[in-house]
Amino acid sequence: MARSHAHAGRTNHLPGGAQRSGSIVNNEIPPDNGEPWSNVEPPGMMPPPPYNQGPPPPPAAPYGYSAVPVDRFGRPLAGWWQRFVAIIIDFLILGVPKGIIVAIIVGGSSSNGVFSNQLLAGTVVIGILFSVIDLAYFALLNGSERGQTLGQMALGISVRDEGTGGAIDPKRAGIRILVLSPSIVVSWIPVLSTLTGLYTIVAALSPLWDSQRRGFHDKAAHTNVIKVR
Repeated sequence: MARSHAHAGRTNHLPGGAQRSGSIVNNEIPPDNGEPWSNVEPPGMMPPPPYNQGPPPPPAAPYGYSAVPVDRFGRPLAGWWQRFVAIIIDFLILGVPKGIIVAIIVGGSSSNGVFSNQLLAGTVVIGILFSVIDLAYFALLNGSERGQTLGQMALGISVRDEGTGGAIDPKRAGIRILVLSPSIVVSWIPVLSTLTGLYTIVAALSPLWDSQRRGFHDKAAHTNVIKVR
């Protein structure tokens, strides 16, 4: 009770000699602990925010997760294994019928005992014909609106223009496959076929050490290979 009377009779001195009553002034409750009014923080005030505080950092990626690279339009790029399996399918589609044809021709000639310059000339002609078929296959399909060979359709990937994100024309698609596998046009020449085959191995592996998963052939034709499903 004595404490209540003490509060009621107490006054607080303000600057300029003014006095404030000890009860409630301007909806503020006077301090009980004897602190001066200048040290009392008005109710409801929050501390100022830190100076130059930027936006909060993005959440960390889950453990074991790695971001998939995308093209300039935000579409995920195809993985190397998808591209590899797709072209293996393509070469099987092209190679099996050609192998059967060559086996028939060579087998028939051997059984007749005829292995002359005429047969060699015929083999060269067949090799050139097969090269044209291979080149046309990749140029027309990768140069179409869909930008997909049969192998790429199976793997859900597509060749797209690096700048526009759309389809490329057959000419660029033809350049692209020649940079990847020049052996398709010299497969009938033994030495060149071996040398270009070794180069093709390096070119096929080249997307592995590129941050955008682009191989030598992609850079030459200004293309990306994206996932479409």
